[in-house]
Amino acid sequence: MNTMTLMVAIVLLAGVLLARANKRFGFPALISFVAVGSALASLVPGVLENITPKVAKDLSYLALAFILFEGGLHTSARRVQRVWRPAMSLATIGVLISSAIMTGFAHMVLGISWVPAAMLGVAASSTDAASVFSVLGNTSLRRRLTDVLEVESGTNDPMSFFLITILMQWIHQPHLSISEEIGRVIVLFCLEMAVGLVIGVVIGLLASYVNRYVKLDTGGLYPTLSLGFALLSFGLAQSLYGSGFLAVYVTGVVMSSRQMEHRYTIVRFHEGLAWTMHVLMFVVLGFFLVPRDFAYVFVPGVALAAAALLVARPVAVWISTIGMRFTIRERAFIAWAGLRGAAPIVLILSAVESEVTGYIVMIEVVFFIVIASTLIQGLTVQPLSEKFDLVDATPSEDIVDLLSLTRETALVVPVEIAADSPYVEKRLSEVRFPENTLCYGVVRGSRVVVPRGSTRLRVGDHLLVIAEMSQVAALKAMFDKDQVGQATMLP
Repeated sequence: MNTMTLMVAIVLLAGVLLARANKRFGFPALISFVAVGSALASLVPGVLENITPKVAKDLSYLALAFILFEGGLHTSARRVQRVWRPAMSLATIGVLISSAIMTGFAHMVLGISWVPAAMLGVAASSTDAASVFSVLGNTSLRRRLTDVLEVESGTNDPMSFFLITILMQWIHQPHLSISEEIGRVIVLFCLEMAVGLVIGVVIGLLASYVNRYVKLDTGGLYPTLSLGFALLSFGLAQSLYGSGFLAVYVTGVVMSSRQMEHRYTIVRFHEGLAWTMHVLMFVVLGFFLVPRDFAYVFVPGVALAAAALLVARPVAVWISTIGMRFTIRERAFIAWAGLRGAAPIVLILSAVESEVTGYIVMIEVVFFIVIASTLIQGLTVQPLSEKFDLVDATPSEDIVDLLSLTRETALVVPVEIAADSPYVEKRLSEVRFPENTLCYGVVRGSRVVVPRGSTRLRVGDHLLVIAEMSQVAALKAMFDKDQVGQATMLP
């Protein structure tokens, strides 16, 4: 127990520090996490006795569910509606085309049978938008491209997992005739996606209702509430033979599209959780890598990585976006921005658990593909977006960094206007606030009034005043007849 606790601590601390260092030097952080996992497996040989392929797969499924939920929280239904045609085409037709191409290359290069080759092909075809935007930094892509990449990544995982499940069934069950097999696959696909979609919508609506109308004792419980609903959506869909990954993503989208109490706290919590899950995923991949074997798989690994980046993804994007009104530069960028991340790792762990023939080589080849994607595409996707003139102007500092700086020196002071206050019926322009303070909101009943100079204050109004720490005492003296609340940091 103590050894495991120390390992988790080392992994998390190394993940955070490496992410910071790699961002500074422009190096994709996810590669470093693989190195941490590989080093731990070498230094602590007993780790693989506790983390078996089945345990790793189950942990990875849960981790990917959290990652998809966080992606859904950043994607409103309006954004999905704008790009659903190209995103769905990429997530279905694109995955099938890319998987078919990579299956052929894997069979030819590795000499493995068709079913294991198909499993590797499917694993190599799933993309991860979180990897894309972690390397883009503050670069702001055109809105349509951003939406397409995010929605595609959230919806191609269910398709990839469905294909892997079918392939695993073909290994362990007698084959039907081709016509019967195709009919069964189509029915299972429609059923699994329909169940996942319905459960995602229902749980999302339920979570939104509870979030808004059930008042909790502290704001810190709202992230826990959202986490519980995410797990409920994923687990319920899986139990009813639906796509848990589609369900949890849709739940996040539905919640994002509706009013949400403590939205900022919830989103920031899940961003941190998703990043932690990415660290976990790549460290787990490192556990199953054997560095001394790299010499044997280097040439086929590089060949398949090149096929994935330069052939399979571009062909899939070009075909699945026909008639979608993308320019040549936009289609080329979408093809190049299809970074591989957590999903291929989870998918290939299914093959490891099933002990498919050649699974050791398969996971090491997937390593090459993921690392090549993260390294080569990760270092070039931002310059490419700028070269193709696909970015919009943005502030030089990220909004989160600006808020962090503001929190260091500013506080929010709530003030309730009392019945005997001298400011009742006065315009805001007549109220002389101390220097370096500003009333940025007036809560009146259940609505928020955007303050203007002509806004008249009424009994019971709650003023939200932002102030430097040194001016809090002056505010309390100014509103001595009113109810001045506890000064707090910005959210």
